[in-house]
Amino acid sequence: MNRKINFLSMVSKIILPAILIFSLTAKLNAQQSKPDKPKNLKVLPSNIDPEELKKIMQGFTAALGVKCNFCHEEPNNGEFGPPDYPSDGKKEKLVTRTMIQLVNTINSDLLKNSRGIISNIGEVNCVTCHRGAAHIDLLEDILVRTYKRNGLEAAFTRYNELRKRYFGSYTYDFRDHTLLAFASKVAEEGKSDDALSIILKNCELFPESSSAFSFLDDFYAKQKNTEKAIASFEKALQLDPNNRFANMQLKKLKPAENK
Repeated sequence: MNRKINFLSMVSKIILPAILIFSLTAKLNAQQSKPDKPKNLKVLPSNIDPEELKKIMQGFTAALGVKCNFCHEEPNNGEFGPPDYPSDGKKEKLVTRTMIQLVNTINSDLLKNSRGIISNIGEVNCVTCHRGAAHIDLLEDILVRTYKRNGLEAAFTRYNELRKRYFGSYTYDFRDHTLLAFASKVAEEGKSDDALSIILKNCELFPESSSAFSFLDDFYAKQKNTEKAIASFEKALQLDPNNRFANMQLKKLKPAENK
């Protein structure tokens, strides 16, 4: 009998505190899961449902490939916790308000007439321009800026980094014409050797691209390197017999064979 009482007493000492802890934890979680009323909303409706606001914010982070602290300041007490959502301390939050107004204006006003003509025209949203990146940049513009600051090798390194991270996504355009656009801008600066290196890298990355070799051909032709130009145009035609530009240029470079 005493053993039974001792056993029950021991069990009560273990189970009752566990039940109390579980109850308090459940109550705390319920309080924490209940979202606070949004504060300091200046573009979005002030009476927006907290869950709807959460979905909108999640859409922003996905479209820009960022986290909440991209726009919102960390807790001002320096402790671990959610960002200080009402604060306007970060300039990115102020820009976001303008971007929301821009998107709303495009969809509600600027596209209104177009939808009157073609009803299935979709809406613009954040991902339309950002495509998973925090800032709106074309890949060739990133490469040009890097090139001007740190040279060609740095630009190639940056290209390889972005390609490794984003290839297969919709963030940047890694098709053959991107490096060709980069090469054109470098050539406009009078850096023909660097432009040629970019074109050759493009041919290496896209060995089956007739357009890549046509661009190389045209570059050689402008440099008066007829032999290499002819060889490259022939390579372009081998890849695509219907390449009209390559056909036309070969006729100019090999007039004797066309008589």
